[in-house]
Amino acid sequence: MAMKKRSKWFKRVRIGCLSSVVLIIVLSQVVSGCISFSKSDKEVAKFFEDQPVKPVSEFYTVDDYKMHYEVLDLNQPATFVFIHGTPGSWDAFIDYFVDSTLYNKAVIISPDRPGFGKSSYGKPVASLETQAKYLAPILEKYPAPRILIGHSLGGPIVARMAMDFPELVDGIIMLAPALSAELEPHEDWFRVPMRLPIIEGIFPKIFRISNEELIFLREELDLMMPLWKSITIPSVVIQGEADDLVHPGNGPFADSVLVNAPHKIIMLPNQNHFLPWNESDLVKKTILEMLEGIKSGAWS
Repeated sequence: MAMKKRSKWFKRVRIGCLSSVVLIIVLSQVVSGCISFSKSDKEVAKFFEDQPVKPVSEFYTVDDYKMHYEVLDLNQPATFVFIHGTPGSWDAFIDYFVDSTLYNKAVIISPDRPGFGKSSYGKPVASLETQAKYLAPILEKYPAPRILIGHSLGGPIVARMAMDFPELVDGIIMLAPALSAELEPHEDWFRVPMRLPIIEGIFPKIFRISNEELIFLREELDLMMPLWKSITIPSVVIQGEADDLVHPGNGPFADSVLVNAPHKIIMLPNQNHFLPWNESDLVKKTILEMLEGIKSGAWS
């Protein structure tokens, strides 16, 4: 009798565990559909409906890889390109498209990085060199001076673009950038299991895409080390000292590797990682000052 009760108990436990796993997977897929870190076309249209000017979507292909970006082009003689972090999409910088102090000075561009948004969604590219290659055609189409602004993982990407395509980049601004391999957190204990088929299905797709970039980031940053000396253009790093996602030491690190570039490191006490939104006035001021400095030669 006791054995039968125990057998029934174990059976209920197994059924309960299996049901829980199924429920978790189902919920994760529902969440995956809700969490995208990008606005829908309807939300974007709503955002710009009362604005005097609106960006347009552009697409191009590199190595059979479809890329997307938004551009607001009023025929200004300069270009500002905003590169989002991970996870993310072009609309991380959507507020910058409605600032007339910016769009009356330059073409405003924000791409979906490879694997995000409408840029071959779900097909991430771990190589920063390849990401730079896929983003470079945007620069060829729009006027110099071209200033690239990158947040978080977008920081090393704009640096890599300056390294690999110096003729196309006139200035870089890196916001809370992940630049130092040594300062990257050791997260293989959960990032490696996240790639296993039995585990990855539990997580929303956007996080799985991001994981494919971050798991290789330390190696990618190491590959950039010999190339920092090739950057000779105006460079600015803005870093919050209370950043819990990217080590604040990346500010001093940038100062140590930008040996041939006129550069400025701005450390912000008590500020966190989300500088494009928390410090938007400072970011815009820095962009416009860099543009004027490049044009006048003050940055040389």
